[in-house]
Amino acid sequence: MTKQDIIKSITTAFNIPQLNSMQQQVLATVESGESSIVLYSPTGSGKTIAFAIPLLMNVQESLRRLQAIVIAPSRELVIQINDVLKKIAPQVKTCCCYGGHKSRDEILSLQACPSIVLATPGRLVDHMNRGNLDVTAVRLLVIDEFDKTLELGFTGEMSKVLSHIPISARKILTSATVLNEIPGFVKLRHHVEINNLDNEAQTVTPRLKLWNVVTRGSSKIETLLKLLYNIPDEKTIIFSCSRETSQDVYNHLSRHGMACSLYHGSLEQMEREKAVAMLGNGTSIIISATDLASRGLDISQVKHIIHYDLPPSQEIFTHRNGRTARTGNTGNAYLITSGNEPLPGFARDVTHFELLDTRRHSKRSKIATIFINAGKKEKIARGDIAGFIARNTHVIPPDQVGIINVFDHYSLVAVPGDKIDEIINSLAPFKLKGLKVKLSIAQAKLKFARK
Repeated sequence: MTKQDIIKSITTAFNIPQLNSMQQQVLATVESGESSIVLYSPTGSGKTIAFAIPLLMNVQESLRRLQAIVIAPSRELVIQINDVLKKIAPQVKTCCCYGGHKSRDEILSLQACPSIVLATPGRLVDHMNRGNLDVTAVRLLVIDEFDKTLELGFTGEMSKVLSHIPISARKILTSATVLNEIPGFVKLRHHVEINNLDNEAQTVTPRLKLWNVVTRGSSKIETLLKLLYNIPDEKTIIFSCSRETSQDVYNHLSRHGMACSLYHGSLEQMEREKAVAMLGNGTSIIISATDLASRGLDISQVKHIIHYDLPPSQEIFTHRNGRTARTGNTGNAYLITSGNEPLPGFARDVTHFELLDTRRHSKRSKIATIFINAGKKEKIARGDIAGFIARNTHVIPPDQVGIINVFDHYSLVAVPGDKIDEIINSLAPFKLKGLKVKLSIAQAKLKFARK
């Protein structure tokens, strides 16, 4: 793709008038011929689009070989980056490699000669060791959230990958914190540093309002419940420091009839994908999560971040808050404190939030989600599902079908909640693209959640 084609596709796909200043700076650096880039930029600043531009400029689809690799520290971030690339250039063949799903599917995708591979470090090395991919023609390597990748102990895996990448390959490292030094195994000969941290701090912080919610005369979980009744029914992420606490929060809110999902590292990949998709499509209003969700998840229009457990560090505080007030939007972050518990020193300009005794918000959703047991690997696309519904049911008009998410072996479709049983019953006799599929109501409540 040409630069002009890529920029036009970006502005159309993401409904933005032009690239932001950081993205323009990355593009100018790439065009200047500098070999590599170290990009310091906070979450929510558009850095994925920034490195997507040189990625797509360096890919020649006619070559039918691997030309670029993107490494990210989590499967969620790998999926998110791939989604961005697909919105910009759906015709470019990509392959995502990460734990939690069938490696056989990845092997088949690698055999189809993708132009770009996006992977977690461990899974990438595993495929290299098994001879499933050839990196000798790679022209560009991106390591997203390089600081987090080091922090999680992937030094050995990244060193292995970089030892096989051609020395001439351009490298782009992104980081939300300034690195004291760049490890020698990265082999940066010449590079340009682009520091967007200070500039972003001046523009992002005013968009985020910080509130302190004090627990008085009741338990912390009851304070959380009161807070949820006091804020509008908008997308909300509640952060806890442990899986057990996030599970307890989820259970408590579910018992009170709130449209809530759960997200932590002990869940199966499908359950985590469903939790994010159902918050994104409006079936859930709330997601109870650990800090696993503070990096990599890009859910549009999250309005409220609740620190049920206070963040143990400024970095975690920043990444939690980065789930809201993204790309020009505003947001709120609430810190719940108990008794005389002090606020962290890095939480500045915090306003006291006065809880009113109200139950006017039930946090119930008018949206429900249909689960279909077929997805990308069965050659199902969003358009196939939209057409399947439009042709075979008159329960709702096509414009009432909400967000359609297609995963490897299943799909999710948002529809009006009061019509979901009728829709499923009307569609049940028909085949989807020649396949007899099972349709059911996707549940946010998990069958193994503790009572």
